[in-house]
Amino acid sequence: MNDTKEKKKSVKKRRIPPTGGHRWFRIIGIAVVIILMIVFCVLAWNHYRASQSPADRLDAVQSGFDGSFTQASADVPLYVLVIGIDGKDPQQANFIGVAAINKDKKHIDFIMLPDNTKIEGRKKKGIQELQNVYTEGDLSLTRAVVEDTFHIPIPFYAVFTADSFSKMVDMSGGLPMYVEKDMYHADSNGDTDINIFQGYQKLNGQEALGYMRYIDEEGYLPRTQRQERFVKLFYADREDRFGISNVLFMYRFWNTVDSNISAKDMAKLAFAFRNIPADDISFYILPGEAMREKSENDKSTDLYWTFDPVEVQKIIGTTNNAISTPPDPESKNQENKKE
Repeated sequence: MNDTKEKKKSVKKRRIPPTGGHRWFRIIGIAVVIILMIVFCVLAWNHYRASQSPADRLDAVQSGFDGSFTQASADVPLYVLVIGIDGKDPQQANFIGVAAINKDKKHIDFIMLPDNTKIEGRKKKGIQELQNVYTEGDLSLTRAVVEDTFHIPIPFYAVFTADSFSKMVDMSGGLPMYVEKDMYHADSNGDTDINIFQGYQKLNGQEALGYMRYIDEEGYLPRTQRQERFVKLFYADREDRFGISNVLFMYRFWNTVDSNISAKDMAKLAFAFRNIPADDISFYILPGEAMREKSENDKSTDLYWTFDPVEVQKIIGTTNNAISTPPDPESKNQENKKE
């Protein structure tokens, strides 16, 4: 009798493999647990982001540490340094501007800096032109100089080469516009590289590049004004297209641009601004005046664009609501009469 009990104890229970139904319940249970864990992590991250002070989140975005093309505040835009470089060796910057993009308020402020903007006192090299700063230190030095000029961090950038700019215009089908004057230029070998006649016409990529680069005895300021006009006309021409076509255009083209803004983010931006007319975008030229400075040999003078620091800060203030609009004197007088 005892032997029989011992034999029963020694017999191990065989595990019955789960049937098809049980297996599916088990898989579904594991999937639910994983989903709950993901939801928990997302909620925890959002709680962490919300716990940060607005100043911390603003610093992260404006310093580029946030890693995304998003605004931390509706009153502070996303600043983007836009540079156009030529194909020479060494390279120069023929187009320099700062775009203050406010996606929340659907507004853009575009500030152009003349190529001959006066830069002085950097690394004890004396007076320099802004375009030559790029020659010396590429994007990093140019961005540092422009940040010093505006006293703001500029975390985002977009650098256009001659090829990428020309491709942008060609992909858009050219730009119909009125050219103000005949433009002709030959390179150092005597070969014609710019030949545009005055009048209304559609510029292709190479002609548009020539229009943007052309400079004559009138100097840098008129070229900066023409560049600003071109940007506005190009935006207006694209704004007339169907919204989805602009999204596809921007996504395809932006992959040819050297930028830390993704093509996906630029496509989203194009869609967000699909109904915003060009007249709602504010264009500025760096406040200042043309002044001559003596060169190092003290025998000749060079013409520089000398900016006004106070007026520059006023423009930056309008982009981020740091400076309130002055009260209307007439309305103030009416209030005093009522009192």
